Amino acid sequence: MIVKEEHRMGQDRILCCVIPQYQNWIDSILNELNRGKNSFKYSHPIGGRWENSYLSINDIPSVRLPMRLAREIIKEKWQKPTVALYEAPHHLKNANPPFWFNIAKCNEITGVHDHAQLASFSGVVYLQSNSLSGHLYFPQSGGDEISIVPEVGKMVLFPSHVRHGVHLNKSEDERISLAFNLYPFPLPSEEW
Repeated sequence: MIVKEEHRMGQDRILCCVIPQYQNWIDSILNELNRGKNSFKYSHPIGGRWENSYLSINDIPSVRLPMRLAREIIKEKWQKPTVALYEAPHHLKNANPPFWFNIAKCNEITGVHDHAQLASFSGVVYLQSNSLSGHLYFPQSGGDEISIVPEVGKMVLFPSHVRHGVHLNKSEDERISLAFNLYPFPLPSEEW
């Protein structure tokens, strides 16, 4: 893993890294994604598009690799053990797996949000993008923001409570990213 950028927001850190030899597993994920498009489940429409597109881990097993790598990076850089879940816990209202795809066409955005419910860390991996695809941003007090340029193979990791969004995709190409949540280990039994 190669750390490219590290940003601070008060006590929180945002880590941007590139995984060596990422192209092989990105190609696998994109191939599985294309084969599984007819099986997508969606969360909610925003601005004329589905915000999150979900597939079963059986349809897209290659997502395990970047999620496991993220877990290792978080353990190394934050000294926090986490667990990667590939299916939603059965008792939660949201039956979608804790990983999903954001597929944004030209002129589409993702509004500011967080992933704080039960997750401890979140991640984004760019599978298809360019510098015009819309920067991931983290608003800060005073109107400033941390802006992350999308690059294929870049992984961005941050605590799940940190608010973030994605600027307008000004590219003619779709921006495709894998997003996921990691959970504290051991899992807190009273909440699960």
